[in-house]
Amino acid sequence: MMRLSMRVYVRLTLVALTVLLLPAAAGAQGHMLHGVGPVNSSMGGAGTALPNESLGALTYNPALLAAAEGNQISFATEFFQDGLQIDLTVGSLKGHTTPTLILGVIPAFGWQLRAPDGKVALGFGLIGIAGFRTDYPENPQSIVFNRWPNGFGRIYTDYNLTKIPVAFAVQATPRLAIGASFNVYRGLLAIAPLPYKVFDVSPYTGDRYYPVGGNMMPAWAFSGQFGVHVKASDMMSLGASITTPQNFSTYEWNSYIIDPTSPNYGAHRKLDFDLDGPFLVGFGVGLTPNAKLDVAIDGHWTKYRGVNGFGGPGGVVDRIVYPFGWRNIWTFKSGVQYKASDKVTVRGGYNHSQTPILAEKVLTGTGAPATFQKHFTGGMGLKMFPFLTAEASFYFVPREHIVGPFLDLDGVVPNSTMDTSNSIKSALIGLNFRF
Repeated sequence: MMRLSMRVYVRLTLVALTVLLLPAAAGAQGHMLHGVGPVNSSMGGAGTALPNESLGALTYNPALLAAAEGNQISFATEFFQDGLQIDLTVGSLKGHTTPTLILGVIPAFGWQLRAPDGKVALGFGLIGIAGFRTDYPENPQSIVFNRWPNGFGRIYTDYNLTKIPVAFAVQATPRLAIGASFNVYRGLLAIAPLPYKVFDVSPYTGDRYYPVGGNMMPAWAFSGQFGVHVKASDMMSLGASITTPQNFSTYEWNSYIIDPTSPNYGAHRKLDFDLDGPFLVGFGVGLTPNAKLDVAIDGHWTKYRGVNGFGGPGGVVDRIVYPFGWRNIWTFKSGVQYKASDKVTVRGGYNHSQTPILAEKVLTGTGAPATFQKHFTGGMGLKMFPFLTAEASFYFVPREHIVGPFLDLDGVVPNSTMDTSNSIKSALIGLNFRF
């Protein structure tokens, strides 16, 4: 009986590992960060209608470049630590997996310049918006991470995504600003092994062997972003923006036939994987009750359905595992900024996002464990010189669980559950030059 259970577990493991190797989110709004830079992040990522600093404007609403005061250069770095855990139960068999957790680093740079008359503004950025790395060691005591063909051995993934916006904004009237941004995206992805549609089957044992996409390989995409900012009154402003879908070039790797029983073992083969970006809509309200207090409230919609990679069918179709299967999501953002003195500004925020992972497809969301829903954020700025402010912030994402059935290649396994959970602790620092 135990032998039969082990054979079933191995089959399940092969399915699970197919999705374990696909991108893991480092953020909150699906696979995206909840906010960028210490100012925007500390306010829960809110600010689509609140002119504040260059990184938030270049990420969420280019029209804010014309509405913000002065010229700015911003440098920022985020340090985050996630807490991914996977718990599997199949009948009486149970397993717990925690990868080697590595500190993530995400940089950001933003620049904005206004014309002397204050009506035209330009912006440029180099902004990390997503990233992850996982490293599961080979473990002969683990069915999942045992060496092939009983498992997959060591699993390694590395992914980062950078947005490079070139933005233009015009203060069309004293109360209306419009802006547009041409965005270039560069993604880097490594997956070893790469279990998806391409695999080798031993003619002698029927075992599946999945090839390796082990080197960091690039893919590029472009999008347009269009925004508007309306100053409805001295106290209230409105903002909105849209970002078109990002059609990335295909990630490609040089690999080889991986089946050791094949006469072509070691022969060259190409691997590829298509992972595109979603259509984004953001809108918000900015409130300034007095000279010291700012409040931002935002809503964001992310369309994953139909996006290559993220918006695939998910689950198992014709004995092939399809990754992700994500749904469209809504995100609510709110933040407060208070100028405590001429030198000190304090901030706080809250961000709540739907998880894109469906419980019935939790297996095919394992490689991108975007279980994050609640973000608690805070931070402060210290004006060191009239032209320079040092910024620092933090956020905490409590552990959230997605629990669903465990699948093999033929469907749902009776008496099985899969619990994927994650949490994040993060700190950000930065410098903001105004001139």
